[in-house]
Amino acid sequence: MVRPGVRITGGDFRGRALAVPPGARPTEGRVREALFSIWRERLEGARVLDLFAGSGAVGLEALSRGALSALAVDAGLRAVKTLESNAERLGERLLEIRRLNLPAGLARLVEEGAGTFDLVYADPPYNFAPYPELLLAVAPLLAPDGEIAAEHSARRELPVEVGPLTRVDVRRYGESAISFYRLGSG
Repeated sequence: MVRPGVRITGGDFRGRALAVPPGARPTEGRVREALFSIWRERLEGARVLDLFAGSGAVGLEALSRGALSALAVDAGLRAVKTLESNAERLGERLLEIRRLNLPAGLARLVEEGAGTFDLVYADPPYNFAPYPELLLAVAPLLAPDGEIAAEHSARRELPVEVGPLTRVDVRRYGESAISFYRLGSG
């Protein structure tokens, strides 16, 4: 059973409701609003990668706010079906959807020549542990001036450096935090 519960907070689809797959913990509206406020100047024409996409709220909202394209990735079949349903309900054709296990499946995107992404958002399950492996797997998909935003528990500190990536900012929102990474020193 798919439950409603997420609304797009800005752009062309503002206020539109999205279904949420069972077991998913969608990014809170206030956290998404903060993320898009931070990314406001970078969204127009951006290629966005939404990892652990669930309902697709981040990818769909990016498109709603002017992104050129978005790729939503999730491992769960129910999540992929929900993503397809949400995109169809909004009439959004610029959202590409892939079912891949993360972080290992990102190597497939590199092999297939998926190109690079300007903005990458990762919202793994609450108990997710291999953040360094995830960040390393995303690095080859990041555009030279791109940025990764990884959501995590505010109680957890992510590493300052992971391979070619450097953490450039951390924002805390109650129990959630987002760590931002760029190639080199930003």
